[in-house]
Amino acid sequence: MPSQISSGDRLVDQVERLIGRLRALREVDTAVLDLIALGAPAIASLREFLFSREPSGLYQPRCGAVAALAGLRADDVLLDFLRAAPEIEISDPVERTGEDAVINAAARALKHRRDDRIFHALMRLAGRWRLAGVIEALGEIGREEALPGLIEGLSSDFTRAAAEAALRRMGSPARLPLIDVALRPLPSAEFETASSRRMRRSAMGLLCDIGVTSGEWLRLRPVMKAQDTRLAALTCNLALATRQPLVDQKKAVRVLVRMLATADWLLTVEIESWLFDHYDVARPVLGETKAPENSQVGRSLRRVMAAAALAGVRR
Repeated sequence: MPSQISSGDRLVDQVERLIGRLRALREVDTAVLDLIALGAPAIASLREFLFSREPSGLYQPRCGAVAALAGLRADDVLLDFLRAAPEIEISDPVERTGEDAVINAAARALKHRRDDRIFHALMRLAGRWRLAGVIEALGEIGREEALPGLIEGLSSDFTRAAAEAALRRMGSPARLPLIDVALRPLPSAEFETASSRRMRRSAMGLLCDIGVTSGEWLRLRPVMKAQDTRLAALTCNLALATRQPLVDQKKAVRVLVRMLATADWLLTVEIESWLFDHYDVARPVLGETKAPENSQVGRSLRRVMAAAALAGVRR
């Protein structure tokens, strides 16, 4: 007499087949949707798969498991995974990279949840590693306790974009920490590292968006003379963007015009856009500037004035 296969056994087999499709990277999006459609019975197997190590560094299958668990609202499973992550020591750089990608996916899956447990798990991760997904999730949650971790995210090329977006969203509460960063070369002004310069530029650029008070500007104004040309240029733009006293705005325009003589292509484009955006202040300064027509400065100023004239005609 043939053995009877229970509906539960068939369901388990179906879950395993779908996870097998994730492992094989076969129609992953469809497999994720099918797993979600199976409901709660899929959670246990997905949890086991998520917690499994993958020495090859292949992360897409387990990121698919994260997506399925998020769709099933299995937040506790994802939270347990984030809590366990700092305890896992991985020395192989390939496996480490893959594991970080899965952690990022889990963090992003929980970023809209307002839960203290999730917040503290993310903070613990941020204290150990610089991971873009963790920074992004902390920024989305928007709690001021996360500011130190978000500020530190500016120091890494891998997390800077996420940290900038998070700090921009945070707005005014981020202002003072950003000012401290912008004013602090590390380890010192004489021996500042490339990472410190990038971090300070990022902070100054964010302040252009967030704004500063007149008193805060007085602290930042000396940075217009910074040895780092890009940092100095961003400080000049801060004077213009936040409408500081006219004398400082005109000084900023003069500094930016002088920079055009040696600026690289990218900085030249940015300076021209800043002068155009604040043409009401820049116009008299540009008019009094003497520069050979065929020089880099002369060409830039002609482009700015032509763009302003065209904009005036269109208005």
